[in-house]
Amino acid sequence: MQYPDDGDDLLATFFCKDPGSVDMDDCAAFYRTDRHTWIVQGKRRGAKVAAQLRALGDDETFVEIPEPLVELFVRRYVKERYGTDLGSAAGRADRERSERPQAGAEG
Repeated sequence: MQYPDDGDDLLATFFCKDPGSVDMDDCAAFYRTDRHTWIVQGKRRGAKVAAQLRALGDDETFVEIPEPLVELFVRRYVKERYGTDLGSAAGRADRERSERPQAGAEG
């Protein structure tokens, strides 16, 4: 998706934050924009992580966010957009995730 400007004219609205954080300051979060796009707030990472990404553009950046935030985002988005509550599915996903190999693990 291409935008003709630097993007500073958009309006960002808070959507959800890391459920493990204790306050609103300094935590990973998702924001919805008035352009039907999303902004992700997270921890900056360095060159070793950048080298693992595909085709990172000069005008692009990356952040790391915790998995519980992604899960919260998906549940809230699906419920809002499609009216489907994934609450019970989240427990199954947690059990399945604990049974599968972790990223970077050899198996």
